[in-house]
Amino acid sequence: MSASEATLGGLPIASGDVLLKKYRVERLIGEGGTGVVLSATHVQLEQRVAIKFLRRALASDELRTRFEREARAMGKIESDHVVLVLDAGALEDGAPYMVMEYLDGRDLARVLKEDGPLPIEEAVDCMLQVCEALHQAHAAGIVHRDLKPANLFLTRHPEDGAVHVKVLDFGISKILDRELTDDGMPHEVTTAFTTLGSPRYMAPEQIKSSKDVDGRADLWSVGAVLFQLVTGKHAFDAEGNIQASVAVLTAEPRRLCELAPHAPSGLEAVVSRCLVKDVTKRYQSATELADALRPFASDRAKDSLDRMERAKQAPCLRIALGVASTSTPPRGPLPEERLEPAAPVPGAREAPTERKIRVDDAAAANRGVTIDPADVPPARLSRDLVAPPPATKERTSLLVLAAVGFGAFAVILGGIVAFEYVTRTKSASPASTAASQMGLSSDGPGSPLWTDSTSAPLDAGKPRP
Repeated sequence: MSASEATLGGLPIASGDVLLKKYRVERLIGEGGTGVVLSATHVQLEQRVAIKFLRRALASDELRTRFEREARAMGKIESDHVVLVLDAGALEDGAPYMVMEYLDGRDLARVLKEDGPLPIEEAVDCMLQVCEALHQAHAAGIVHRDLKPANLFLTRHPEDGAVHVKVLDFGISKILDRELTDDGMPHEVTTAFTTLGSPRYMAPEQIKSSKDVDGRADLWSVGAVLFQLVTGKHAFDAEGNIQASVAVLTAEPRRLCELAPHAPSGLEAVVSRCLVKDVTKRYQSATELADALRPFASDRAKDSLDRMERAKQAPCLRIALGVASTSTPPRGPLPEERLEPAAPVPGAREAPTERKIRVDDAAAANRGVTIDPADVPPARLSRDLVAPPPATKERTSLLVLAAVGFGAFAVILGGIVAFEYVTRTKSASPASTAASQMGLSSDGPGSPLWTDSTSAPLDAGKPRP
């Protein structure tokens, strides 16, 4: 066997090797500019997993830091629409790895390439699930910064077999939660002059500086992806990445209805607002965008909206992290622009015939995963392997705060009782008269020193479920 046949993706790992005494390597399923993904089987559980590695030649301190933070960020997001991380660490030679669930299916880039544009309802359904993932990511202080069709993976839901979207690759995400970046490295490894992402899907402020963005940059990307899912074309017409960057900064996006005359004018208005260059005039949250997409979704997809609404209304005690953000408070929805469907133009696509998204590909098992350069699509594992998540740092912090709060309350209460006793025993002394002359409070015997409202039990809050 030659050296090239004995290694997978340039790694000193061969098919059949057992890593960490539990993962038997099978084959290469994806590789990009900075990483490699291998399929493997957990020896004891007999479950398939996907293991992601950094390319050895490119394992700089910055990339290693991003890789490790990606694993922590993905583990922090509590969403069924984000790829599940099962394990992370380093091999004996120090090479970092990340073990993820393995899923069968295709990413949206392949769906567009092989099947063309999606029907309106199916396209909206996909992006509603993305909005649900973003809602949880942004709530956890994580901005994805690289949403595009290649990072949105379609699989089948294990319960009903419906199309299920998973958001992949948080490798260049911006992390606002300092607990996730407490690794001895700078909190922000992106400089003000760094541009990260894919220009055709990047917001103008991200092209100018990837460091100075918030969750609204992800909402721009949702609009750009939805435009492509419906029309089969990009919102900004450009030949390459440089031209695309210039167009995003200086030009207006093409009208959705010009390329897809079958699209409702209301949907065009939603996409147009996502692609507004002024960040304050965009949708201000994933839930606001999801509400705007509701009229164009299927009944089943509206479950995502219901889950987001329940999550938003669920009572919880939040701890302020003191993290600076460029976000501004959410603003009310803008009046919907009334746009009439445009007349068909030469080259415009007809409405796709009604069909179900083809997730599975009979030939997929015989070829690798299609990915863009520098992207490594994580694969996934059966959810039967997933155990209930352990208590998080936030939950532990809440319990500690509650204990400290009760302890402080007991100390204060004891001090008040002691003060009352001393006051009553000296109520007849000259010192009492002097205190009255100085204008201090002089409650008579039997007068309570605190009211019923303050003696009620304090609500120390409950840990977030």
